[in-house]
Amino acid sequence: MSDSAKTVHVISHSHWDREWYMPYEKHHVRLIELMDTLLGLMERDPEFRSFHLDGQTIILEDYLQVRPEMKDRLEHFIRNGQIQIGPWYILQDEFLTSSEANIRNLLIGLQDASQYDKVSKIGYFPDSFGNMGQAPQILRQAGIDTAIFGRGVKPTGFNNESLGSYSSTFSEMHWESPDGSKVLGILFANWYHNGMEIPTDPEEAELYWKRKLNDAEQFASTPHLLFMNGCDHQPVQTDLSAALN
Repeated sequence: MSDSAKTVHVISHSHWDREWYMPYEKHHVRLIELMDTLLGLMERDPEFRSFHLDGQTIILEDYLQVRPEMKDRLEHFIRNGQIQIGPWYILQDEFLTSSEANIRNLLIGLQDASQYDKVSKIGYFPDSFGNMGQAPQILRQAGIDTAIFGRGVKPTGFNNESLGSYSSTFSEMHWESPDGSKVLGILFANWYHNGMEIPTDPEEAELYWKRKLNDAEQFASTPHLLFMNGCDHQPVQTDLSAALN
């Protein structure tokens, strides 16, 4: 979606905690439903072009554990670039884990993705509870020059409550490590669900986009606006193609 002033990038995704407000197995059941729906949608709707698998390759293991017969279909869409995988093995929380765990997480994720000859070259930190200064240095050594993250430039309190203004007024910035390594940093200024549940009804869509575009433009430093079509354990929006046409 674009006009003379801006370009809107809609990324379909689902942020996936393997265990959180329900036991692991209940989340696992939901994951199978999500992936079954996603593969079916991609097979019947050529306009549904891509899905970001939350930056963690362990989702592939969890799915194929229950649906091993779906491996060829899953691999087809990964190799075609329609399902974006990696670069991490598990959902990354850089600040709460050890330095060794961070490196191993990335190494295993890259190794997993190499089996499909595809890896999403994005340092994906959607919900990390703090950021480590060495992240750009580590990402650069892995051939990654862009990071997307949800925290780190505004003070945040209990239950994600905002305690004050952003230390950066932009959703795009340079993120630099102490050694001078830099990546392009993109902040989820309106969180990673700012493009979820896009209406198909024209009147509802007009109101939706007026509000959403205004929210994004408050922080954008370029004409490119990022909208994440999904949220925590969110099912794939099966009518997304219709909503964007």
